[in-house]
Amino acid sequence: MEVQIKKYLNTDRLSCIKAFKSNVPTYFTNEEIQYFEAFLTRLESVNNKTQFYVINYNNKTIGCGGFGDKDNNGIISLAWGLIHKDFHKMGYGEKLLNYRIEQIKLLKPKFPIIIDTTQYSYGFFEKYGFKVTKITNDYYEIGMHRYDMILEI
Repeated sequence: MEVQIKKYLNTDRLSCIKAFKSNVPTYFTNEEIQYFEAFLTRLESVNNKTQFYVINYNNKTIGCGGFGDKDNNGIISLAWGLIHKDFHKMGYGEKLLNYRIEQIKLLKPKFPIIIDTTQYSYGFFEKYGFKVTKITNDYYEIGMHRYDMILEI
């Protein structure tokens, strides 16, 4: 089993979209597909400052995720972390999350990390020290709630 995490390239776009769509509707809404695609387009722009990575298993992209200081306020936000549904519960999400946290510690030491996620994923982040700061019911769509979380480094 060869696992590699590397910087996102334009050539990773279709694999990332495929992984994203595999998680609809359980973890993401249909409407979010267009937001994710727009995010990838912004990533490909020259002046983009978001750090974004793909995780490969045997040279196949199975997930992606990144981070950035989107509001320029010294708070780092995790961005679009996901693993193709066929590879859930195999440790790849943990590898990708830990990699992103380590990169944040190197690039932005002592900055808090925030994420917004759903009731279906917040437990995953709690295992790594994230704390729920707010819950907004029916935020993404009816029945899909938003959980705002923070990790103090």
